[in-house]
Amino acid sequence: MKHGIFLTLLLGLWLRPGPLGAQAPCEPDGGRIRALIENIRSEYAPDKRVAVFEIAASDTAEGPDGRMYTLRGKCDDTAAVRALTRRLEQEGIAFCNRIRTLPDEALGEHVRALVTLSSVNLRTTPAHAAEMGTQAVLGTPLRVLEREGSWFRVQTPDRYICWVDGPAIALRSEEQMGRWRKSARYIYTAYLGFVRTAPTERSAVLSDIVLGSIVEADARPEQKPGRKYVAVRLPDGRRGYVRKTEVRPLDEWAALETTPDRLERTARSMTGVPYLWGGTSVKGVDCSGMVKTAYWANGTIIARDASQQALTGESIAPEAWRTCRKGDLLFFGNAATGRVTHVGMYLSGGRFIHSSGRVRVNSLDPAEEDYVGYDCMAIRRILTRPGTLGIVRAAEHPWYFDR
Repeated sequence: MKHGIFLTLLLGLWLRPGPLGAQAPCEPDGGRIRALIENIRSEYAPDKRVAVFEIAASDTAEGPDGRMYTLRGKCDDTAAVRALTRRLEQEGIAFCNRIRTLPDEALGEHVRALVTLSSVNLRTTPAHAAEMGTQAVLGTPLRVLEREGSWFRVQTPDRYICWVDGPAIALRSEEQMGRWRKSARYIYTAYLGFVRTAPTERSAVLSDIVLGSIVEADARPEQKPGRKYVAVRLPDGRRGYVRKTEVRPLDEWAALETTPDRLERTARSMTGVPYLWGGTSVKGVDCSGMVKTAYWANGTIIARDASQQALTGESIAPEAWRTCRKGDLLFFGNAATGRVTHVGMYLSGGRFIHSSGRVRVNSLDPAEEDYVGYDCMAIRRILTRPGTLGIVRAAEHPWYFDR
């Protein structure tokens, strides 16, 4: 499980609260400001994993018209900042706005990036010793929010926000990303392989490459890929070759339907892969990362964490698990508290595949030998709800294609 959250609490946050004034306590202005900030945060940024709302107010000075307050911090949603300042004005509270809006203007035009390594670890804070929040594979497009030393705060296509070390990404402007979206690209559809310096198995390895990675086609006249290889260019400019049978044109791949059978094949190919907290690649996966990787490899982007995934798709009653279809997501946890702690993907005959110690198959049926006695908290059908909250086809995602 990745970042379990009480479903009841998160559902309450997801729905917008009532009028702000009804929740503001009768305190001096400092208390009122804190209450207003919290209300705006709850409305516009209830989940800090996918939004930045780090704002506080400090008592500045006593002026002729009363006490003045300074708003400081950072936020990636200008609408949230406007809502906060408008509310303060309505309340007659004097303030000075020093909130830094992200992307940070210090980034200049480099507010986008592409992942340059086969599998990159993204951290919750800008340090190698920090907790790993998620991963991103080669060629993943990122939104860049700010920089701290050699680290960049970035957002992934599923909206997850973490920090990545600078050498793992290639910064891009919006114009450069526009050209990338229009370029001929390949997606790596094999499990694990290599980009080589020449179109032969005996040539040196330029980089490893994993399922779901994206590279540009390299159409230079001097490139001679031969019959078994295609020429490619990595996001950092390195040029090499990949086996032709292991890639597919990105636009052709994105046009394919995400089918239950394809999801099962991908998920089963990860059988035995070790559990890795924060992992979302075939090198290692946590439970939500396993199902996310299976869906991504088949053209659908779903939410990152189990507690987020449990709020998406079509709801199926947990006791009706016998009606599940292949590809449905099963959520487990503590029935007494309502806390989701684990997710797996249903296969058939009561069996599901999940990452627990390693990727493996177990049964929901108490009569089976491979039964696990988890409390099934929720079931969500993803395939019937493309284009809804937390579920988007890669072909429709504007970071991959101009739509």
